Amino acid sequence: MGLLIVGAAVAYKLSKSSSPAPAAAPAAAQTETAPTENHPAIRAIVPKGPVAEAPAAPVSPVPGAVTTPESTPDHPAVDPKELMGSLTGLDLKGSISDDDAKRWKLSLQQLIRQGPSSVAAIQGYLVQNQDVSYAGVPGADQLGFASLRAGLLDALSQIGGPESTQAMLQVLQSTTFPTDVATLATSLEQQSPGQYQSQIMGAVRSQLSQAAQGQLGNANVGPLFQILASQAAAGVDVSADLNQYSSKWPYYSSIELANLPNAAGVPSLVQMALSDNGPGQAAATQALAQIAAGNKLASEALVNMVTQGQLGDVALAQLAPYLGGRDNQLGQVENPPGGSSQGLHIANGNQDFSAYDSVNTLTPQQATDRIAIIDQLLQTIPSTDTLAQQALQQQKTLLTGRTGK
Repeated sequence: MGLLIVGAAVAYKLSKSSSPAPAAAPAAAQTETAPTENHPAIRAIVPKGPVAEAPAAPVSPVPGAVTTPESTPDHPAVDPKELMGSLTGLDLKGSISDDDAKRWKLSLQQLIRQGPSSVAAIQGYLVQNQDVSYAGVPGADQLGFASLRAGLLDALSQIGGPESTQAMLQVLQSTTFPTDVATLATSLEQQSPGQYQSQIMGAVRSQLSQAAQGQLGNANVGPLFQILASQAAAGVDVSADLNQYSSKWPYYSSIELANLPNAAGVPSLVQMALSDNGPGQAAATQALAQIAAGNKLASEALVNMVTQGQLGDVALAQLAPYLGGRDNQLGQVENPPGGSSQGLHIANGNQDFSAYDSVNTLTPQQATDRIAIIDQLLQTIPSTDTLAQQALQQQKTLLTGRTGK
């Protein structure tokens, strides 16, 4: 079955709770690397002075005239290596001027316009796993991409055709950037739905394995978990993948385990909550709390943990908002209907996600079901657990407002 992959995963980035998320994408932790001494940004040798916008390509060629993507009367062919030199040589020492931005965009447009003849030059750069990040550079918003790599991947997608597809598949297998996998997966699925599913999942699993062993530095693997989520939505069993990495990325894993079809991830969440006293338990119990009203196994697990003293006063108080309607979600919630969201960052594993408060969108019955769980917990916890008592009562009051009583 085809992957259902959201294009927004391409630049997966969320802010910490103090600053909201993805800049076109985004959204917290960048996976692109800024120029380093191993991969310095080369100053482009291009003429200075005003730069005119490229004239639009003719819509209807003159009958009988022969034109190709590589060369047209308005756009004579340029050596793709020269165009790549222009792109990699953008001067980032100061702000990017309007003219410099126009030159950069024209070079990228010409690479795309010249079609298959540009593929080898683009691929040659990408397979070296280099990148130039434009984050924080004044005037970089004019370029339309957060990094050079993002622009080149988009160019490959626009060029299309067998040469481009083969290049994308090679980059998919060699890249060390999780955002590349998400971007390429989207492009390949758009071109040939379902045809490259095995290659995409192979790349996801390979990168997760490398990242777990510290071979990708502190790369944010959120885009890879978003691909797993799309696979699960398409009917693929990814529970083994999520279980395998639950200790390394407990929040990413628990968010997706909670969302597996037919509540398939609940037993794993229960086991995760019982076997980990640290971040894994917090992540798993939050996931169990957000689904407890609709899942008996999840609610019973929470009540048993409280009864046996495995969830103390502070821990239970922190769970209260999830019992009241808060959900952890991968990616950023854009303009949440009837609710609010905040970006969260967990330093352990470099995990970024959103917490969406949906209490104002609950139906009366949903609110009633959540109140029943809260009442059960209030009857179970010791009277000395004042933080938990107050937090649960607060959520009960909010939920009661949704029942109309």
